[in-house]
Amino acid sequence: MTGKWIKFIGASLFILIMMVSCKPSDKYAGEWYGVRGDGVKVMINFSKDKELSFVDEDGNEDVYEMNQTATGIQNSTRYFRVEIDEKDYYVVFEDTDDEDNAQLIRQTNHADDFEDVVGDIIYIMNRNDYPSP
Repeated sequence: MTGKWIKFIGASLFILIMMVSCKPSDKYAGEWYGVRGDGVKVMINFSKDKELSFVDEDGNEDVYEMNQTATGIQNSTRYFRVEIDEKDYYVVFEDTDDEDNAQLIRQTNHADDFEDVVGDIIYIMNRNDYPSP
């Protein structure tokens, strides 16, 4: 009887952790001002409904489904891995204490550990205004 309860509790905790880990974190969820390297400005929204939207200055909107697949801190850098169109991206906060500035990075190599990730910065993001590229 005890073994069945332990298995049930373990399975329940695993399912709960998987459900919670798939939702966007409050650290990056919401509205962002984003600027690409070429100066193009967009509004970015990471919704709690697991959607990522980009709205350019002309009002054109692109919406993607996303799924958070990892999170962590490496040195003083906080990161969140999100999957968009079966590709890995990272929302990166270079300073764990600064939640108003982040980068959206597209991973370009195959690495499981954040310290081994190679990628391209797609957007520099700020919560309050368009950042300087």
